[in-house]
Amino acid sequence: MATIMEEEAVVVATAVVRMNSSVEGKTSYANNSDFQRVIASVTRKARRDMAAALYRALGRPASLSIADLGCASGPNALLMVSDAVDAVLAESRKANAPPPQLHVFLNDLPANDFNAVFRLLPSSPLASTGCCFVSAWPGSFYGRLFPDASLDYVVSSSSLHFLSKAPRLATEHLNRGRVYVSEAGPAAVLDAYRAQFDADFLAFLSCRAAETRPRGVLLLTFVARRGARPTAHDCYLWDLLADALMGMAAAGLVDEGKVHSFDAPYYAPCPDDLARVVAKEGSFAVRTMQLFDTTRRRLRRRRPSSTAKNKHGDGDGDDELPRWLAAQTAGTVRAVVEPMMRTHFGWAAMDGLFCRYRLLLEAYYRSKTTRNKDDITNVFLVLEKKQSY
Repeated sequence: MATIMEEEAVVVATAVVRMNSSVEGKTSYANNSDFQRVIASVTRKARRDMAAALYRALGRPASLSIADLGCASGPNALLMVSDAVDAVLAESRKANAPPPQLHVFLNDLPANDFNAVFRLLPSSPLASTGCCFVSAWPGSFYGRLFPDASLDYVVSSSSLHFLSKAPRLATEHLNRGRVYVSEAGPAAVLDAYRAQFDADFLAFLSCRAAETRPRGVLLLTFVARRGARPTAHDCYLWDLLADALMGMAAAGLVDEGKVHSFDAPYYAPCPDDLARVVAKEGSFAVRTMQLFDTTRRRLRRRRPSSTAKNKHGDGDGDDELPRWLAAQTAGTVRAVVEPMMRTHFGWAAMDGLFCRYRLLLEAYYRSKTTRNKDDITNVFLVLEKKQSY
């Protein structure tokens, strides 16, 4: 049997292979996805309300199909579909109607740890409904996944900011020393990333248009930015990762040429980017496009020493907070991007890379201008499939 290292050695570095699986233990996505749960919690009421409203609008049908695109593994894997199922069943009870059969489809890339996901089912509320049928549908959501007109309610959280591949830059090393767009980076780099996002999101919408029934809804949450031009804070997670890589290159620990040749398959769009692609594809009407900021500070269990407000009035005067934020952030980022990083830079570099990264993050969170500023902008985009006449 091939080892994980042997399997990943043949994977193109520009593709997102998978999150760190459960076998990675401490660095696994399952153990480092609390922040993604915080993001999902922001939209929970709206998602539940829309599931119930859809069920009513469709005339309380005998069956409903629910899909989660990019479910990953770990404690969040069943979260989004469980919310939808619970809302629909609550609505059926409220109307004294028989519960519908609920077909639940869990999608992620083929290398996702679906076995770990299905081990969660026996203890999940989904198993106790008696009317919920769960299956896995591996594959990229940038291609077709489901039969024509088979879906009613589609969710995706913390996934669509990852592209199908890194953009093709006009000239070699155009993004020298960086791994993503930067505030002061070349305009051509931003243009290339935007073009790749446009192509990918257009493909995503086109596929979902074929698979979704009229009046079906897509509820999409992913990283975004507020302005057309990214700010330094929009890019800081990738800028600091690039700084860590360049520091390792200077120390002879990784090849500098590999740093220059690596571009992350990731893009955080602005509202204009989203509106343009939705209008171009044409099959969906925008029902909601809401930007919101989230912070890991919501996860922090405050100790007595951290309850006093600092001079900014934010209650985060604890001197340990920057270190805690850095450790949490580095853990989340490592769980998500390590598979593609080690494919490009090698396994031996990973511990050193993320140690340097954590220290750079701590310095960022201690800086006077960015103290404890770990907020991330997300978009909650709700699209409804247009009816054809």
